[in-house]
Amino acid sequence: MSKWMMAGCFSAGVLAALVTGCAGREVEVTGEVSAAVGTEVKGPIALELYDANGSGKEQELERVHSTNLPTLGKFSEKADFAGDRLIARAIDDRDQDGACSAGEAWAEVETAIHDDDSTDTIALVLSAKPCP
Repeated sequence: MSKWMMAGCFSAGVLAALVTGCAGREVEVTGEVSAAVGTEVKGPIALELYDANGSGKEQELERVHSTNLPTLGKFSEKADFAGDRLIARAIDDRDQDGACSAGEAWAEVETAIHDDDSTDTIALVLSAKPCP
């Protein structure tokens, strides 16, 4: 194979990687959404998964998955993550705008993504507090 053919094959491979992107790996996220004692939840529950890159004030979040759960309870979702940590957020989305609004209970948990593309089971306990 000539060096020009090899360069062409290499360029095609790089181009294919750029076109398809480096989405990372598919991770199964399992857990349960419950409510703190005394917290009234009317639902639906907005569940969002974020790829967490960096740490502290420098942390960047990229939402990679969003769904609505009909009620409190267990969930299992799959999404693509590039990093090694994720943040799961659940909101008692009473006004159904997909975001935390004043008066809506919510919870957030950060967890590691293991080498086998799994996480520990997540427990999101909704409570009334100021929105993030």
